[in-house]
Amino acid sequence: MIDVSVLPVFLLASLLICVAPGTDMAYMLAVGIAGGRGAALRASTGVALGVLVYSVVVAAGMGELVRQYPWTLTAIRVVGALYLIWLSVSAFLDARRGTTVAAGPGTTRWFRQGLVVNLTNPKMALFFLAFLPRFLGSAASSVAQFIVLGLCFMLIGFIVDTTVGLLASTLQRRLSDKPSAGRALSIVAGTVYLGLAGVVVWELATG
Repeated sequence: MIDVSVLPVFLLASLLICVAPGTDMAYMLAVGIAGGRGAALRASTGVALGVLVYSVVVAAGMGELVRQYPWTLTAIRVVGALYLIWLSVSAFLDARRGTTVAAGPGTTRWFRQGLVVNLTNPKMALFFLAFLPRFLGSAASSVAQFIVLGLCFMLIGFIVDTTVGLLASTLQRRLSDKPSAGRALSIVAGTVYLGLAGVVVWELATG
């Protein structure tokens, strides 16, 4: 039903893509620094769910619709840039108020952010539309193949993102008991979000 012969190359390629610096990694660094361990775990789960959504969308044949209407990728870029700017503004406001952004036990804020950041990441959309179909192999069912590949990529991405977020959270734990540390961490996170938004805007202007 599926072609497993392509998995070794796909898994290696997926690992290289996930460990390469990009939007998701920079976002996880910002989350770990600003929100700590709990925020990193929630955000990486949201990012992973976004990968699963893309897998299902491509398996359902939506990729052809995007190819026919390329403006949809531009729309994704615009929404992504606006969302990152909003995250940046929110972080700077937290810094100004001196409020903490660490995740509490029932907080879903970071999960939602991770999901939206990934869904509005144009590079993720291009990956699933252009890269994933190369690994169909001789699968009898393209839908099943896409789902399996998507789940593999999701697992690798989740491990990498969680690791990055948890490593970044060590800085948050070390500084959490120091005066004005929360404000400084929020400024760092806001700067990262703003930088990511700038990259997306630059790609829009030059693409």
